[in-house]
Amino acid sequence: SDVSNSPSKNVGSESGDWNYPGNAKNNYSTKAGFIGGGTVGYNWQIPKTPYLIGLEGEYGYLGQKGSKQDPNAALNNSYYYYPGRLADNSQSSTSIGADYGYGLVGGRLGYALDRSLIYIKSGAVFTTVNSNWSDTNIPGYMGTSSKSTTTGYALGAGVEYALPFENFTHVTIKTEYLYMGIPTSQSLSENGSQGEVTTTQTTSGIHTAKIGVNYKF
Repeated sequence: SDVSNSPSKNVGSESGDWNYPGNAKNNYSTKAGFIGGGTVGYNWQIPKTPYLIGLEGEYGYLGQKGSKQDPNAALNNSYYYYPGRLADNSQSSTSIGADYGYGLVGGRLGYALDRSLIYIKSGAVFTTVNSNWSDTNIPGYMGTSSKSTTTGYALGAGVEYALPFENFTHVTIKTEYLYMGIPTSQSLSENGSQGEVTTTQTTSGIHTAKIGVNYKF
């Protein structure tokens, strides 16, 4: 997921260490990670046609994480440098799905070709987003965090293939691409011994690719 952190606005420090001279945004992406889970659904092929309509529920593990040092920190260190001053090491971090993974409820439309099914998929996705900001070099530590349950949308496509083996007539394999749009905006603030920090962090969405095995009842 792409993450954008607005410029931190810091006031209240007598020495001025927390009045950043810069306004650079802290943009970064979460790292690629493992995704896995299971699906339950019902498919209905329209009689005398190759078209299929399906309903599907999905639940799985999702552990997306990313972090980056605030680019304003380097400006702050050079602007307010004096001997003995601890360097500003403030950074922002984001995790998606860390609390309970993700859930999805949606439908799919498909076109059957012999043993293959080409389909598109769409629905609503549910997950959690955790945002954090911290600076461990501030006397007494300074940090703030925010967590929210987010509802977004899912859109993707895939190909499913029914195995031709006699003992596996109810088994299919599939490969699927799915984009999870989870636009989230979180405001974080904290009052500390060295001042006040206020920042807003936004996330966009996640690109996923999966392979799977289904059993048809």
